[in-house]
Amino acid sequence: MRYRIRSALVLSLTLLLCGCASQSSQAPAPSLPWQDQRFDLVSHAVTLDAAALFRLDPPLLQQLRDGEIASAHASRRNAHLLELVFGSDMKAFAYAGGHSTVAADTWHNQRGDCLSLSIMTLALARALDLDAHVQEVRVPPTFDRRGSMEFLNAHVNVLLPNDRPQRAMKRWLPPGDIVVDFEPQPGTRQRGTVLNDGAVLARFLNNRAAEHLAAGRDGPAYAHFKAAIQADPGYAAAYNNLAQLYLRHGLVGDAEALLRRALALNAESDLALAALHGLLVSQGRLVEAQAYEQRLHAQRERDPYYWLGLGIDHLQHDRNRQAVRALEQAQQISNGFEEVHRHLAIAYWRTGQAHKARDQLAVLLALGQGETGIAQLHKKFRSSYELPSLQ
Repeated sequence: MRYRIRSALVLSLTLLLCGCASQSSQAPAPSLPWQDQRFDLVSHAVTLDAAALFRLDPPLLQQLRDGEIASAHASRRNAHLLELVFGSDMKAFAYAGGHSTVAADTWHNQRGDCLSLSIMTLALARALDLDAHVQEVRVPPTFDRRGSMEFLNAHVNVLLPNDRPQRAMKRWLPPGDIVVDFEPQPGTRQRGTVLNDGAVLARFLNNRAAEHLAAGRDGPAYAHFKAAIQADPGYAAAYNNLAQLYLRHGLVGDAEALLRRALALNAESDLALAALHGLLVSQGRLVEAQAYEQRLHAQRERDPYYWLGLGIDHLQHDRNRQAVRALEQAQQISNGFEEVHRHLAIAYWRTGQAHKARDQLAVLLALGQGETGIAQLHKKFRSSYELPSLQ
């Protein structure tokens, strides 16, 4: 897992990308160190607004709003939405990272990243008069390298209220909120922070800015980062990412101001803490830097998502004893986190601690994982690692 403090110049190539939280704030942004002239910003360089982001083609809208489904109970419209986006074979829309698209383009492409697919799903839900929401959910940190740049991926999905049992995709759905997620990860079934349209637009513009930056188009990157901040002044990641662009151009003082603004909005931003630490070290401000290093260390020590991500990375690289230590730490500082117990069961099983693996399965059962889920994990143990039954 590439998740450590690095120098300012290296860290300046690490950006937060919403492929995929803190509550968005609509308070106006304070005076910021804009650099319009340096990056040749022209008026109306970014014209996309929230209406265009969620707009669907008229024929599709008419199809959704006509016919008997439009007057059906909300649970039936929920089922219809799920059938539209997943299909009977769960393959209607494919996950494809690296590029964010507006709702209409995602529908035509039949694929998209988690933000694109969530935007499209919300647009479809609104056309069906459903009370759906995009939410940002915490997941273990994962990085995506594109050339010399590294991106830390955030995650969004759609929360869909459902008040009665409903048959969809050849199975019955129980009453209760439905999470529509196209690339499930540990933690994605948890409740997250509901995002308004401005916050969703800001994340989309931030993604577009990151795409431009990765391609060396610094002018359009600047325009989109600025537009993201203007769309949602409370979105901390956009300040952090704009600071990375400023560091690339030697605008160290302005970058520091942006990083401090990012931390004022989200004091737990690992990237902003690490970037500011690296910047201060590069200037010889070691006493100040040490304080941020200590904050970052203390924050990770008490963050179960950090330890879960570390444990998963160890499992993926067959460092099973290290995985046990990381996941035990995650378990110690969390309560009822299903994915921690699931991965810890696997780690215990791989290290020959079958009795502890059974204990973790018992915890999962108590948390409502269900007999089917536990049986699947039994099967995974036996087929993947050719070990005897847990019975």
